[in-house]
Amino acid sequence: MQAILDRAAKSPGPPLSSLAPEAARALDAQTFDAYWNADPPSLPSISDHRIDGPAGPIRMRLYDPGAAKPAPCLIYIHGGGWVLGGLESHDRVCRELAIAGQTSVAAIDYRLAPEHKFPKPLEDCIAAANWIAAHGPSLRIDPERLVIGGDSAGGNLALATLLALRDGGGPGVRVGLLVYGMFAADPRTPSQRKFGDGRYLLSTEDTEWFWSCYLSDDRERDNPRAVPLQAELRGLPPLYIAAAELDPLLDDSVMLAARLTAAGQPHRLRLWEGLAHGAFQMSRELEPMRGYIAEIGAFLKSELQARGDGHG
Repeated sequence: MQAILDRAAKSPGPPLSSLAPEAARALDAQTFDAYWNADPPSLPSISDHRIDGPAGPIRMRLYDPGAAKPAPCLIYIHGGGWVLGGLESHDRVCRELAIAGQTSVAAIDYRLAPEHKFPKPLEDCIAAANWIAAHGPSLRIDPERLVIGGDSAGGNLALATLLALRDGGGPGVRVGLLVYGMFAADPRTPSQRKFGDGRYLLSTEDTEWFWSCYLSDDRERDNPRAVPLQAELRGLPPLYIAAAELDPLLDDSVMLAARLTAAGQPHRLRLWEGLAHGAFQMSRELEPMRGYIAEIGAFLKSELQARGDGHG
C-alpha cells in the first residue's frame, strides 16, 4: 500500500473539485481504471444487457463464473462518488467477486451526478434490483438468493436500496455487502481529520465535492434515503461491512456498525488494516486484498446456500 501511495504522491493530479465532471471522469478512467483493471481474471461468460429503468434503459453487465444454475446473484453498485465510474471501472472487482463467491454478478450502470442528482442514481439501483428479482429466471438467476453490494458511493446506494426495498415491500434480499461506504456526510469525523488531507488517495475535499455533486442542497444531508446512517436500520438482511484503516470514510462504517448493533441487526465489520480507500480495486498489486476478497467470497457462499440445504 505504501508503494502505491508513494507513486500517487509523485504524480498528483488536479483536485477533482477543480474539474468539470466530464474531465474528472476522463482523468479517472485514464489514470486509475485503465491501470487497475488491466489483465483481469477470465470468466466463462460475460454479457451486456439493457434493463428497464425509470428514465429509460439501464446498462447491466452480467458476470457468470460457471456456478450451478439457477445461480445466486450479487447486484453490484460501483463507487466513484456518484460522479465517476461505470461498468469498466470495477470490472476486475466484479470478476473476482463472481469467482470467489461462485455467484453471478450483475453490475449496474446507474445515472451519474451532477447531471443526475439524488434521488435519480438511487432510483436506477432500486429499479435494477426489482427487475433482476422479476426477470432473473430468464438469465438463470435465482431470485431467492440475491445480494446487493457496492463500494464507496456505491456502498451508500447499496444500503439505501436495501432500505427502499424493505420499506416498499420489494423483493427479499439475502445479504448486503458494503465496502468503505459513504454513509455519514460528515466531514468532521475523526477519520476525516486523520486521513482526509490527501495523502491516502481520497481527501475530505474530494468527499465534500462528491456530496455537493450528488445532493441539491445541504438540507438533504438529513434525508435518510440520501444519507442512510440517518435511517431506521431494523429489518435489513445480514450485512458484511468492510472498512479500510487509512480511509477518511473509516468512521462511516464504524458508526454504521454501532447503529446496527444498537438495532439488533446482524452484521460483520471487517477492518482492512493498513489499506487505503480504493484498495478494493487494487488486488493486482495488493496481495492482502486477494485474501480479503476470498473472505467475502466465503461469506457469500455461506449466506447464499440454496434453500433446503440446512441454511436458515
